[in-house]
Amino acid sequence: MKKTYNTGVLKVLACKYKVTPRYIRYCLNGDRTPIYADELIAEYNQKLEQVEKALNSDK
Repeated sequence: MKKTYNTGVLKVLACKYKVTPRYIRYCLNGDRTPIYADELIAEYNQKLEQVEKALNSDK
C-alpha cells in the first residue's frame, strides 16, 4: 500500500530545508538518509500532529 503524506507539511519542510517536497518524501520513506533525516522525520510528525489537532478542534 502506498504511503501518503500531507502536502502542506511537506512544502513547509521543503522550504525550511531548501530541498524539494519529493526529497522530503524520500527521506520519510528511508530512501535518502542525510544527516538531518531523523530531525526531519520528527519535525514532520510534530507538524502533522499540530495540523490534525487544529482540524479536529471543532469536534
